[in-house]
Amino acid sequence: MARAERVPVSDEHRELGGLLRRARVSAGATTRDVALYSSGHISNVENGHVMPSPELVYYYVKEFGCDGRLAREALGKARRASEERRRTQRLVQRNQGLRGGAYQVTPDSPAGEIREGYEVRESEAYYRIDERGVITEVDVIRMIAAVQPGVTLIAVAHNYHRDTGTGVLSIEPGVGCRLAKLRETGFGYLSAVFRMDRELNPGDGELYSLCYRVRVRSSIPARPLLRYRARTGNARYALRVLFTPPTLPQEVWWFSERDVFATEAPAPPQSDRIFPANPSGFYFRDFKRIDDLHSGIAWRW
Repeated sequence: MARAERVPVSDEHRELGGLLRRARVSAGATTRDVALYSSGHISNVENGHVMPSPELVYYYVKEFGCDGRLAREALGKARRASEERRRTQRLVQRNQGLRGGAYQVTPDSPAGEIREGYEVRESEAYYRIDERGVITEVDVIRMIAAVQPGVTLIAVAHNYHRDTGTGVLSIEPGVGCRLAKLRETGFGYLSAVFRMDRELNPGDGELYSLCYRVRVRSSIPARPLLRYRARTGNARYALRVLFTPPTLPQEVWWFSERDVFATEAPAPPQSDRIFPANPSGFYFRDFKRIDDLHSGIAWRW
């Protein structure tokens, strides 16, 4: 008996997926080149079978040159067409990492499944930018809590937007973890899985802390925007940025937006989001109550 062909969720989903596919193909990328997502998920998105997140659509705009206006319009139509289905799909995806009532993942599991086991409650990032405007290294601290029993792995990913060649990024585990898996995807993304020094369980009492360092080997100045996506449970993000004199930005501001596209907008004149000029080149901001927000610092040279 022939199996029925799977159809898109809606015409709007199909149109959005087709727009994204055309951009990816034009950029010469495969479905495996879309960082942080499995090839199967990307195929489902591009065939209209699942709703992409705004962050994934934004990725196609920034990395593959998809038309931003058309992408936002198509995304809005698809979300309006099947809001209830989108909620249901999220619930299904949230349970994909559960097998027989137990949380079971390995370093080879998709990053999304690994992340189902824990929440990042607090995060800190320390960026160093040299006199060329190049980010040279980033020190990251994560404080996490288990939401499933037996959590031993944490998944992270980084990229350097202005230089997407291979070997640009390297990652070094610090206190509280060791490297279990490393994968460099197309378009400059480095994905890592760390194994923590002990097993975590719900109700442990204290947050578990670990740190790692990302090094950048590039001569290309950084994109003037540092952004962090806070997921459910994230109560604090501390961002510190050190510019190297005499190359200092003319203006620096902070943002915290639910719409990832809004983070690209410059700060309005006389906005209270603009930092006072600092001759030492050091800027910092603590973001709180940031569930599902995109927060960070941007600047103008």
